[in-house]
Amino acid sequence: MHRNGVTEQSWASWSTSGGKMQLERVHHSQIAPQNHLMCAPRPRRAIILDAERSSQRVLRDDLVQLGCEARVVAEIAELRGELTAADGPDLIAAEYRLAGKRLDDLLAVVPQPLWPRLVIVTAYASIATAVRAVKLGVGGYLIKPARGDQVLRAVGYSLPGNAPDVVALQDGSQPYLSLDRAIWEFLTQAVEDAGTLSGAARLLGLHARSLRRMLAKYPPPR
Repeated sequence: MHRNGVTEQSWASWSTSGGKMQLERVHHSQIAPQNHLMCAPRPRRAIILDAERSSQRVLRDDLVQLGCEARVVAEIAELRGELTAADGPDLIAAEYRLAGKRLDDLLAVVPQPLWPRLVIVTAYASIATAVRAVKLGVGGYLIKPARGDQVLRAVGYSLPGNAPDVVALQDGSQPYLSLDRAIWEFLTQAVEDAGTLSGAARLLGLHARSLRRMLAKYPPPR
């Protein structure tokens, strides 16, 4: 949808001119960074770190159907062994909350060059942890249950279709926002409160470039 020649997904940013706050509309493509992963080939070898057998099986089967060799481990120590193997993974989908572990425990095992290919798939959704993970360069942060296509999109592999904006409860009542949408609203609220994107980045403890990347990664579906 267009309004005055500007698409509905254009970004609205604030700028100060002559002591007055002015609203400047900037097209999404002007703030979106060039994500080198968007041109990356489909991952060939995936490791799933999860102690829940049901979610292990669903995600493994999805990735296999999408053309990935997928192996499953249940402990971070097992993941360490897989990462040191000669045929190590080029995609990791991991639940970090295992036996009292934290995000830092997982990142200590995964080499930093692999962080863009690491997708957190967790039942312990936290906006603060999600923002921190993306700030550090982790490929994505999904809440369970996550499907294979969502994991591949998180690391930049383009597949047709979009994830739903609203997740319905099992009884069909009181639907709630997906984590992606909640993160996007959290970040855009920070920009609105700060007045500028760079000001919001300072409030959040982020580089402005990182904030632009996060806003580009979590646009609200229309």
